[in-house]
Amino acid sequence: MITFENLSFSYGDTNNLVLKNINLQINDGDFLGIIGSSGAGKTTLSYAINGIIPHHYKGEYYGKVMVDGDDVFDTEPCQLSMKIGSVFQDIDSQMTCATVEDEILFGMENFGLSKEDTIDRLEWVLKEMGIESLRDREISGLSGGQKQKVAIAAILALRPKILVLDEPTGELDPTASRNIFRIVKELNKKFGLTVIVIEQKIRLLCEFADHLAFIEKGELKFHGTVKEVLSHRNELADLGLNHDRVGKILDALADGKVLADIYAEELTRKGSFDSAQNDSVHANESILTLEKVSFGYDLNYLIENTNFTVYKGDFLALTGENGSGKSTLSKLMGGILKPENGTVMVNGLDTKKTRNSVIAKHIGFLFQNPDRQLCCYTIRDEIAFGLKALKLPDIETRTDEILARFNFDPEKAPFALSRGQRQQLALASIIAVHPEIMILDEPTTGLDYKECIELMNAIRELNQQGTTVIMVCHDMEIVRDYAKRMVIVGHGAILADGNPEELVPILESNSLKNVQYDTAENGGAK
Repeated sequence: MITFENLSFSYGDTNNLVLKNINLQINDGDFLGIIGSSGAGKTTLSYAINGIIPHHYKGEYYGKVMVDGDDVFDTEPCQLSMKIGSVFQDIDSQMTCATVEDEILFGMENFGLSKEDTIDRLEWVLKEMGIESLRDREISGLSGGQKQKVAIAAILALRPKILVLDEPTGELDPTASRNIFRIVKELNKKFGLTVIVIEQKIRLLCEFADHLAFIEKGELKFHGTVKEVLSHRNELADLGLNHDRVGKILDALADGKVLADIYAEELTRKGSFDSAQNDSVHANESILTLEKVSFGYDLNYLIENTNFTVYKGDFLALTGENGSGKSTLSKLMGGILKPENGTVMVNGLDTKKTRNSVIAKHIGFLFQNPDRQLCCYTIRDEIAFGLKALKLPDIETRTDEILARFNFDPEKAPFALSRGQRQQLALASIIAVHPEIMILDEPTTGLDYKECIELMNAIRELNQQGTTVIMVCHDMEIVRDYAKRMVIVGHGAILADGNPEELVPILESNSLKNVQYDTAENGGAK
C-alpha cells in the first residue's frame, strides 16, 4: 500500500535532513505504530504519506514515496485525501466548522456521499466515539480532549483506505484512549483499513499494532513486528525509550499475557513518592481554596458548588474523563476564570477582586496548547520574558541556567521546534521564575519518554524546594510516579481525593460510572 524508497527531506533550503534514506514498506491492511523521540522525524514521515510534503512544506526532497500506486510527488493532496485520512497533532488547525455535527458532515459532503450514507455514518460515528451528547455543541466550547474525539470522528466517517493518526490520544483520558484504539482496530480488521499511528503511549500502541517502526534523528532504526522491535530493548533504552516498561511489555508478550493486564502487576509496587509525606500533607498550611464555587458555559454549570483546598507543598494531579471540568477547574484556581458563585482564594487573595497581573506573581500557568503562550523570536528571549515582566533579579543568569538545563539552542525560533519541544519551552519559561504555585494543564503531551522524565524531574525538584504543583494529567504512569495526591473530577464535583496508588486503578477501570452524587450538599461523591 505504501512504499518509501530512499526518502530524504529537509525543510526550506537548509541542508539539515529531517528524514535520511528512509526505506519502508507498509502492506495493505497493516497496523503500523511509529515511535521515537520528540523531533525524531515521525510527523515529517506522516507528512510524506499524505502529500503535505512536498506540496505544502517545500524543501530538498530526494527519493520516492508510492501510495496505492500513486507517486506522492506527482499527485495533488486533494487526490490523496480521497484515500488518506489524517488527524494532526494540532487539532485546532483542522477544525473548519462551528458545531460538532457540521464538522463531521463537512468531509462527507465534500466527498459527495449520498444523503442516506451521510446520515448513517454520522449516527454511527457519534455513537462509536461516545460523543452523541456533543452533537449540537459549539467546537469553541469543547475541551482539548473533546476536540480530539471530534477530529478523529470526522475522519473515521470518511472511511478512508489509509488512516494516519499523529498522537491521537495525547489529550484523552485512559478510557477514551483505549476506545480510540479499539475503534481503529475494528475498522482495520473489518474493512482492511491501513493504519499508521504515531504514539508516545507505547504500552497501549503495542497492544493493538501489528508492526512498529522506530525513528531516531531522521533514520529508520528498527522495523518489524512488535516483538522484533522491542527485542532491541538495550538499543531502544540508549535511544531514549523507557527500558523497564519496554522490558515488561516484551516479557508479557513472551508469556502470552494480555498487555492490558500489565498494570495489575505494577500496582502492587510502591510509587516513587514518599507515602508518609503524602499522608501528612493535609497538616500543612493551605495556599489555595475553593469555597462553594460554581462556573459554567452556555448557562450550564460545569463546576458546581465545589469546595476544595490545596496545601503548601502539594503535588496534586487533577484527573477525570474528557470534558469533566479539569481544565476549567485549573483556570479557576489560576484566576484566569472568575467563579460565577463562590470564592477562590490564592495566598489570601480573592481572584474576583484581584488583578490577574497580581495573581501572576504567585502562579505560573501552562496551557494545554503551548503555542498560546509563546510570543518571542528566540528561545532566549522566550525564557527571559517572564523574568523581565515580573522584574526579577539575575535575569541573564537564570536564563542561562534554564538554557543549559533543557539543552536549548538560545537563538533558535520557538516555532521552529517540534510540538513536544515547544511544550518543553513553555514550561521551562515558567520554571525560570520559580513561582509559588505551578498549574500545569497536560504538561507531558507530545513529549517522548526521555523529555517527559527530564521535565517531570525538574517539576519535582521545584516541588521539593517548596513550589506547590497542580497538574492536569491523563498519563496515569506519570501520576503514579510523581503525584503525592490525586483528585478525580466529574459531574461538576470532586469525586475522589486521595493516594494515587489507590485511585489510579479506579479511574483506569472506569469504576466511577455508578457513583451517585449530591453536589448541592457537599460538592462531591456520597
